[in-house]
Amino acid sequence: MQNGVLKKIGISFMLLLAAFFYLHTGVQAGEKGDQADSFRYGKSALEESGLSFGLLNAGAWTRSGNAYYSSNGKVINGAYARGIDVSGNNGAIDWNAVKADGVDFAIIRCGYGMNQTNQDDPQWLANVTGCEAAGIPYGVYIYSYADSVSRAVSEADHVLRLINGRRLAYPVYFDMEDQSIFSTTTAKQRSQIAKAFCQRIEAAGYEAAIYASNYSFTNELPEKTFNKWGRWVAHYSAKCGYKGTYQMWQATNQGRVAGVQGPVDINFLISDQIFVKPTVKVTTAGKKKVKVSWKPKKKGSTVQIYYSRSKKGKYKLLTKNAKKGSAKIKKLKSGKKYYFKVRLSRQLNGVTVCSRYSKTVSVRVR
Repeated sequence: MQNGVLKKIGISFMLLLAAFFYLHTGVQAGEKGDQADSFRYGKSALEESGLSFGLLNAGAWTRSGNAYYSSNGKVINGAYARGIDVSGNNGAIDWNAVKADGVDFAIIRCGYGMNQTNQDDPQWLANVTGCEAAGIPYGVYIYSYADSVSRAVSEADHVLRLINGRRLAYPVYFDMEDQSIFSTTTAKQRSQIAKAFCQRIEAAGYEAAIYASNYSFTNELPEKTFNKWGRWVAHYSAKCGYKGTYQMWQATNQGRVAGVQGPVDINFLISDQIFVKPTVKVTTAGKKKVKVSWKPKKKGSTVQIYYSRSKKGKYKLLTKNAKKGSAKIKKLKSGKKYYFKVRLSRQLNGVTVCSRYSKTVSVRVR
């Protein structure tokens, strides 16, 4: 009898201890030990397309001349830079060899889950210092297990702790691929989770973006909300099948690059997809002048304002800092109708990359 009571007390104590640990660390079962339940192992991008994503020809996923080629031997339209993304799963990397093999950029995993040092990626420091020493521009990603706003904020703090003092050339990507996120949250909750993470990152002065599969972006992440951030789309196929706007395509997890042992993820920046298509508003701002406003206000980018007296005529160009969100144009002709359109631009890898043009709007000057 006494042994039975002691046994029950012991079990109760263990349950209380487990509850205490959960409440004070927030670690979920899947998060503990990085037990990823990714689309890669279930509803994979390969199954979506029904196409092989491996090395179907010797030139797959490489550059020849001024073009990059897919697994079917065809040019990848709009691709202007090729990069890799890596984590501790790739082991030790020779970054000088990576650069010599023509890799333009890298996206490095800094960790997974909430802000705990034992959840930092084991190769984070080696990868980021090696990448910097080799002169390869890079961004970072964190594998998310966040099923609440509070956990998303903790994951953002996890990233910020590790990138403090680093000079990122690419965004901080919120990796929304773990199936636990989609099985335990609603579309509205996922929007709130992503918003909490991205706002925390942006408030610290970094650019935030989202990583997910083509399937998730199409079916599980509401377009209206997620249009606020750049998309990194995983779709293992001969071409990216995502129909919306995206900035980067993860084309395969079977790439081969010098300096990396075994297969590695290959990604392409798509030149006309770097930005969300901007919107423009024009209002009169006094005699002979107008105010041009645009969205999004993009840090690190410029806005190109085009204006003309004729919708199909020759446009003048005015360039401003895109983060300001508005600019005044003076010395226009009173009583005349002017047409305006804008696009965003930025420098990446020494190349000027531009968004699509906004719609053309008109206003009559006072």
